[in-house]
Amino acid sequence: MKKLRFLTLAILAVTMFASCNSSSTTTNADDKMKDIAGDMASMKSYIIEYKTVMDMPQMKSTTTMTQWIDSSKDKFAMESASETEMMGTKQNSKSLMIDDGEWSYMIDLDAKTGYKSKSGEADDSPTDMIKSDDEVTFRQMIEKEGGKILANETFLGKDCIVVEISEKSDDGKMLATKMWYYKGIPLKMSNKAYTMEATKFEENVSIPASKFEVPTGITMSEMPAMPQ
Repeated sequence: MKKLRFLTLAILAVTMFASCNSSSTTTNADDKMKDIAGDMASMKSYIIEYKTVMDMPQMKSTTTMTQWIDSSKDKFAMESASETEMMGTKQNSKSLMIDDGEWSYMIDLDAKTGYKSKSGEADDSPTDMIKSDDEVTFRQMIEKEGGKILANETFLGKDCIVVEISEKSDDGKMLATKMWYYKGIPLKMSNKAYTMEATKFEENVSIPASKFEVPTGITMSEMPAMPQ
């Protein structure tokens, strides 16, 4: 699944780090990545809720996740809750990630513990691999990774580009994944093993400052320095 992970990372990295220079209201597969990035950057903030259902041999799981993004203040938060059944054993987990522009926090809400590090310290700078891709079109990036553009479809009331990309799964079989992108944001991803889809998406909304603060009762430790 390396190709699919890279493709998603590449699209999101380009959209998150490019400047706003587009006023397009229709998602077009032949727009340049920097223009799609501009569409995303035009959203000063947004809230998105996802539900992911995975159904594989010996493992089933359901995950709900909410993201709060305030690009005008360079802040991000993501809370997730998972229920997993593997080989007859059930496990639940809740986690929270926050980046307040200065510090990044990774929190285990069940254990009420977490680690913090300076924002950017733990990043691998994904844009270093794809800086040149802001001039290519969305279609060219998809085709470069062996995928294809299917059509435009409406999902959650948004005009999305629908993409399909096939790659070998862990068992060696080819697995086709369809993705619905709106302004560079994946609103839905689906294949035979899992479905991830947004259940709520709100643009340019007011996000309470408390969403970017560590909850009370959490014991925080500073992330150990990585060896040089």
